[in-house]
Amino acid sequence: MGLGMLVIILQTTVFHRLGLSTGFYDLLIVQIIYLGLYRPLRESLIIIGMIGFAMDSLTGGPYGLYLTTYFWIFAGVRWSMAYFHLSNTLIFPFVVAFGVIVENLIHLVGTVSFEAAPVSIARTDFRTVILQLLWSVLTGPLVLILLNKLYRHSEKWFLRVLATGREN
Repeated sequence: MGLGMLVIILQTTVFHRLGLSTGFYDLLIVQIIYLGLYRPLRESLIIIGMIGFAMDSLTGGPYGLYLTTYFWIFAGVRWSMAYFHLSNTLIFPFVVAFGVIVENLIHLVGTVSFEAAPVSIARTDFRTVILQLLWSVLTGPLVLILLNKLYRHSEKWFLRVLATGREN
């Protein structure tokens, strides 16, 4: 959960300040995919609920949009694991791109359903989605591998602290 909050702070402050917020994808998608691939169901659902709630609270969009998005990405990854070997690193770019597409589709449906006036999809929106897909294919696998290492390292540290009763 702490990592998710760190990513939320990075995305809402640092990326926005650097001008990366428009064309860069939601990095929390990678964490949701990681949870779907490697973590237990109960732990994953709790983290997804907390991260989704935090994102819904921070954004000005319809409430529950991020929670719904993250849940469906997680469910899609879990469902796909029954048919595909998703932990293969060659598939990582496609899995992250799938998450980006799902998020953009859900946000589009959310926007269309809550707008009273007809909504037009501008070329800039299409360009932004393409840019997000490119970023996700290039950086998503690296972030997934980094997340896996971070979780493993923190898990070992946590178990060591529990075993010894103190921090080393």
